[in-house]
Amino acid sequence: MVVSRALRATGCASCRLNLLRSFTAIAGLPPRTPYLNARISYLPSAPRVRFSSSTIDNGEQSPGTPNKTIEEEKLDEGVAEEMAGEDTEAAGRSSEVSAVPWYLEVNAPQPEPQPLSERQQIPELPDSPPPTLQPLLQQISVDLGLDSLTLLDLRKLDPPPALGANLIMVLGTARSEKHLHVSADRLCRWLRSTYKLRPDADGLLGRNELKLKLKRKSKRAKLLGKSTADNEDDGVRTGWVCVDVGVVDGAAGSMSSLAEPSGFVGFGRRTDGVRIVVQMMTEEKREEMDLERLWSGILKRGVPDAIKASDEATTSEPSNSVPEHTLTYGSMPRLGNGPSIVSHSRGFHTSARNLFVEAGAIKPAKEGPIPEFQATQINITEMPALNDIQEIVAKYVGAGQYEEATQYLLQQKNDTPELQNEAWRRLLLSQLRVYLENVPSDQALLDLGQSATDRDSTLLLKCFHQSLSLYPSKFEGDMQVWLYCYARKLGHTGYNFKGLMTLLEEIQMNGVEVSTKSYLQLLRSALQVQHVEGKYHGPPRHRVEGAMKILQAMYDRGHNILTEDVFVTLQEATAPMPGLESENPSIYTSSSDTFDLPSKKMSAIQRRIHVLMRSIDMPKFRAESRLRLLDLYSRQNNWKEFWDLWRLALRQGQPQTAILYAFMFNRVAETMHQKACINVLRTWFPDVQREVPAVPLEGEVARAIQACLLVADPFVERDSNNPKAKGEWISMWRTCTGSGN
Repeated sequence: MVVSRALRATGCASCRLNLLRSFTAIAGLPPRTPYLNARISYLPSAPRVRFSSSTIDNGEQSPGTPNKTIEEEKLDEGVAEEMAGEDTEAAGRSSEVSAVPWYLEVNAPQPEPQPLSERQQIPELPDSPPPTLQPLLQQISVDLGLDSLTLLDLRKLDPPPALGANLIMVLGTARSEKHLHVSADRLCRWLRSTYKLRPDADGLLGRNELKLKLKRKSKRAKLLGKSTADNEDDGVRTGWVCVDVGVVDGAAGSMSSLAEPSGFVGFGRRTDGVRIVVQMMTEEKREEMDLERLWSGILKRGVPDAIKASDEATTSEPSNSVPEHTLTYGSMPRLGNGPSIVSHSRGFHTSARNLFVEAGAIKPAKEGPIPEFQATQINITEMPALNDIQEIVAKYVGAGQYEEATQYLLQQKNDTPELQNEAWRRLLLSQLRVYLENVPSDQALLDLGQSATDRDSTLLLKCFHQSLSLYPSKFEGDMQVWLYCYARKLGHTGYNFKGLMTLLEEIQMNGVEVSTKSYLQLLRSALQVQHVEGKYHGPPRHRVEGAMKILQAMYDRGHNILTEDVFVTLQEATAPMPGLESENPSIYTSSSDTFDLPSKKMSAIQRRIHVLMRSIDMPKFRAESRLRLLDLYSRQNNWKEFWDLWRLALRQGQPQTAILYAFMFNRVAETMHQKACINVLRTWFPDVQREVPAVPLEGEVARAIQACLLVADPFVERDSNNPKAKGEWISMWRTCTGSGN
């Protein structure tokens, strides 16, 4: 005990070794002692040295000790070299050794252990984070145990992704399939209870559903006599759950500085909320999908550094400065736009963009559809400053000087606020449309080029496609759809049905927003058939399938497809063109259904649409829509469906207007069917007098009823001049003429 304490009290390794040698020499122990390769741990104040029990001589040999062998000398040299290295490390601290006992020394502060490993680190928060984001990341990483969290800030992505604007995406890796579904289920429950949100988990298997499927899988494998670890897709291993947290409150004051300038033109709504989406995947699925690489590429393209730099430059430089990324065509002046507006909703972008893009730079995928011109044209007649500009541009376009028209608009843009914010593109595209609609069809076919993929074979096409922005707006997309459908309406062979469906696919893939009227134009262009060999029996099957794809695209984009406009468009598009003979020559006649008018059988597809239109609960049709359908049915001699539609308004409690009564009596009179005119007059003439609001028997209504009366009784006009003459038709005639009974 005394020796061991004396050894520990000696701070220097050399001193301890010399002390040990003195004891061994006095005791007369043999020098050949095995070297123990062991280390002894000491306090932090003392260096760690290797201790050996073999005797070492300092060069002074005692009289009683034998001479060292060669092996002992080599062993002593190795031990000396090892201790020399340790003594060098301890030399800096040897002077600090004090006489304080080891049990009174204070331990050096140890670094705090990290509770989370590297793969469990929580990512840094982005700028202006929503208050819910930090607790959500803490819940996902610590409580749920998801690893390798990645945060993607997609709030500045333009156009916004399909998941929604102001999007923040969180990606995490689950450790197993069961851990994936359990974590997603717990996250949804936590969001409901803590923040009263309604998260939507796509791909989640609930607790009971997962247990049931695993039980069935095990039972099926037991019956088949094989292992359950097969590679078949049994619906249990999804590998991916997408939890849409929903829209949460954004950071306070994050949108206060984004004030819209006067004259801003766009669509969509601005919102301060932030949408958060959590992508949970297994490790294999995450490596397979590689969403980080996908969204990083989209983010670089959607928010390029050049646009960010131009946004900062426009706030400090004059308005005529141009960012480096602006492309020019020919000798066009490079003009900048106004200050940039960072918006989280789709709209016309005010950041500096390409004034002109070469034809090869605009991909066909950027094409998209347009509404009717009257509904989308800029109302420039109310802007006195634009009247002269519009007239000059119209003259340039009419003379075929498209490049001069573009240069003139670019020169006037900075001096005319109404032409800024991409409004000059709308004006130029509108004038191109007016020109095409007013020139002869032969000239329009020449200006439309060779095919739908043609971008620069004619000056008009070159000007049209160069007037489109890099990210087409709703108006620009609608204009492209109108151009394609108008070319098909003129019979251009280069704009075929296959190209029309390709245009629809590009609209879907690129997320181009188009109006309902543009989708209706696509429907009409896809279903209408110009030439048919033999009898017409409806559109071909592949065209009907294309129309179904268009309707599905409308529904996916949030458009209502069960509307009167859609039904009227479908009925008009599936009707046979003038001169085409229908396949169904059979005639149907009934005094109650058709008022004895010979009614032809409607085609199968039109009949289905008509029955569906009557069956579903829809809002009341407008008078214009009913008039279009009545005109279509009467021209096709589908009188049974004609009177079905006429009575539909009565069943819905909708009054008939004077225009509808005049149209109905005129069409019946044009058939020159005496019996039908008699039945119609006896049935509907009293209703005209009882209509609320009242329909005056004058003007077009009176003349239409008189035309029917002349078919029912050719001598009614002559007999009505006789004051003594009486009769059913004479009374109606006198009522219409206002001469009394």
